[in-house]
Amino acid sequence: MLTVIAIAGASPAFALSVSRGGARGWTEQSATVMNLQDTQDDGHDVKAEYYRTAHPSDKLTLWNKQAYDGPRFEDNDGNAWTVESGKYSTIFKMQVCEVYNNWPDSCSGWVE
Repeated sequence: MLTVIAIAGASPAFALSVSRGGARGWTEQSATVMNLQDTQDDGHDVKAEYYRTAHPSDKLTLWNKQAYDGPRFEDNDGNAWTVESGKYSTIFKMQVCEVYNNWPDSCSGWVE
């Protein structure tokens, strides 16, 4: 199942959100922080790939390799099984993937 949402606000900043399989990703803090959540107890790592305005040709990757046993509520604003990036320049393009060893990853497709 693929879910894609772009939320526009009154300011030029916007939030991106996308899901694929057990991976859910979204931006916050005026699209300057990437969040990645593992939503299924299936043993697969998840990753988010994204681009920032400061270096628009550099694809960045945020990993959640702890899978469903990952960070609990004390991490990332109370969002269990979620990791987040640092706060840097605006994220303008992203996708999330479930990672399968020795098989192609299952990715959401790019959201801008």
